[in-house]
Amino acid sequence: MSRLRRRMGRLAAGVLALAAFEGTGAALAQQMPAMPVTVANPVSRKITESVEFTGRFQAWPQVNITSRVTGYLDKSSFVEGSLVKEGDVLFAIDPRPFQAAVDQAAAQVKITQTRIDLTKANLARAEALKKTGNVTDATYQANLQAYQEAAASIDSASAALATAKLDLNYATITAPISGRITRQLVSRGNLVVANSTSPLVSIVAVDPIYFYFDLDEASYLAYQRASRGKLDTGGKDPTLKVEIGLSDEKGFSHKGTLDYLAPQVDAQTGTVTARAKVANADGFLAPGLFGRIRITIGEPYEALVVPDVAVSQSAQGRTVIVVGADKIANPRVVELGPKFGSFRVIKSGLKPEDQVLINGQMRARPGGEVVPQPTKLDVPETLVPDPN
Repeated sequence: MSRLRRRMGRLAAGVLALAAFEGTGAALAQQMPAMPVTVANPVSRKITESVEFTGRFQAWPQVNITSRVTGYLDKSSFVEGSLVKEGDVLFAIDPRPFQAAVDQAAAQVKITQTRIDLTKANLARAEALKKTGNVTDATYQANLQAYQEAAASIDSASAALATAKLDLNYATITAPISGRITRQLVSRGNLVVANSTSPLVSIVAVDPIYFYFDLDEASYLAYQRASRGKLDTGGKDPTLKVEIGLSDEKGFSHKGTLDYLAPQVDAQTGTVTARAKVANADGFLAPGLFGRIRITIGEPYEALVVPDVAVSQSAQGRTVIVVGADKIANPRVVELGPKFGSFRVIKSGLKPEDQVLINGQMRARPGGEVVPQPTKLDVPETLVPDPN
């Protein structure tokens, strides 16, 4: 019994010692001095939100050059991979057979015209003799028929001459569009066949070049509401501006205009194909290049901006610490907007006069007192969205 009493005594002494220690710790915590922290008022800026998508450049139009006549390739007049202009001579097919056909068709036209002149003169004599009764009606009808046949045959001869001249013209192959030409696929001396499916060469347009990408359904709806009617420009150039960055660029250095949205949503992917037109006078942008496009969504609006480091995650959501006039630090739940560099847009939860803690979060205890050191935020007038 005495042993149990001794154990109970030691346990009671331990509890009293622990209570004394905790009391001392609480007293020390209450006696801790308020720590200095940096605070600042949020800054109001006009915000324009944007979304980004990935896609690839494509050329349009792209033309495969084939021959419209059959003949032997005589020469080529371009440098492979170079820029060519519409109307530049690319190939020449041996023109001699086509020139001979033109000469033959021209001679046939002359023969036919001579027949017309002869039959016309014979018909005039028959008409004169018919009036005096010195020619039979059958002879007159024969002369009339011969003249009509000759007059009709001139149309056929003229059409044959026009066809021969067209074939001679087709023997010289010119560029139908301006653009960059590919390597030559048929060499000099080969027989080329009219309208063959195998091209002699291809031309890819370079200026402008087009950027194709897919909009998700949510972005498509937001964009349609924000830009309702702007794509219908009555035949004029579209005014919806976009920015494009290449795979080795952090920013968006290439400017363009959105000029096409597919008329329907792909039910399999839930996306809408879109296209932007981009100037490419120097031919730097090549078809197939990967890129990122940034599109403005909605109208500009006024919002408060704070440093992104002032925002933290808590069980209640995204919060910032606001220091009141009583120098007490209290967390405030806020609704975030987009990030612009090192700054974050706060859509709701803050007022312009709030003092937001921007440095020293580790020294501020929720509900504890701090020593606020006010500063002024240096926020650019124009905020550039983060490149993702």
